[in-house]
Amino acid sequence: MFKVEREEIFYVYKKIERDYAEAFQAHTDKCKVMDVGYIERILEAPNEVVNQAIESYINMLIEQLKPKYIKSLRSSLRSVRSRNKRLGNSKISSVTVDIDLINSLNDIKAHYPDKKLTNAGVIKLAVEALRKELACLK
Repeated sequence: MFKVEREEIFYVYKKIERDYAEAFQAHTDKCKVMDVGYIERILEAPNEVVNQAIESYINMLIEQLKPKYIKSLRSSLRSVRSRNKRLGNSKISSVTVDIDLINSLNDIKAHYPDKKLTNAGVIKLAVEALRKELACLK
């Protein structure tokens, strides 16, 4: 078994829902695995019994899903925890941008190959330049 926190349950459910083709075994009871009732019970459970509810849910998943997928799920949870720990309080880690902006970022990075800029680095530089420009206008 592996440890899952109350806050991570919805992530686990949505990941299984998204990856259903690779997660389910031939004998998997798909209705049981995708039953939202488990999630509701966990989220509504008092603190004294929440660990038992989570353990029950995880044991059911271990019985129903492919062992290889369970390993992948554990790995994914560790990755999410690590990223969240790195981000601290700012939980947003990505923003959707159009292809033109990505191409612009790549063009800027190409002008400074020795600096090894990331997209985030280019955006930070642009924000700083904009702040300086706005300060001059005041």
